[in-house]
Amino acid sequence: MRYQVFGDRVQIRGETGEHAAEAVTEVLRRENVTYASLTGLGAVRWAKFAYYNATTKSYEEHEIDEQMEVISLVGNTTLRDGVPFIHWHVALARHDMSMIGGHFLDAVIRPTLEVWLRRESAEVHRVFDEGSGLALMQLSEPG
Repeated sequence: MRYQVFGDRVQIRGETGEHAAEAVTEVLRRENVTYASLTGLGAVRWAKFAYYNATTKSYEEHEIDEQMEVISLVGNTTLRDGVPFIHWHVALARHDMSMIGGHFLDAVIRPTLEVWLRRESAEVHRVFDEGSGLALMQLSEPG
């Protein structure tokens, strides 16, 4: 993994064989990023993602072991229990150009994954919400 800081932005380039979640989390730790939006694109040879089942309040995990293009990667980074937490979703294109996607958990990069972080000045934490069964952003202003 390589990265470069541009003011409040960080460009990350994951390399072949690296795990996407581990590479991005390492940059978040090194640069002390407490809240950021993220986008990305690239390609992977294996991916793990999930679908959130609101009835059971749990994620249904899926893995695909094939070469795919990362068409869209979007999300944010916050803190959960004081450590970096990535919430991201992915759209992947298969060889036959069909699409698959969902809540992104991890992937093995091949040949590269480019992730662009836009860091914010405030910290945002996630706390467990009984109603949804999820760790939701704790924001200060009510709607």
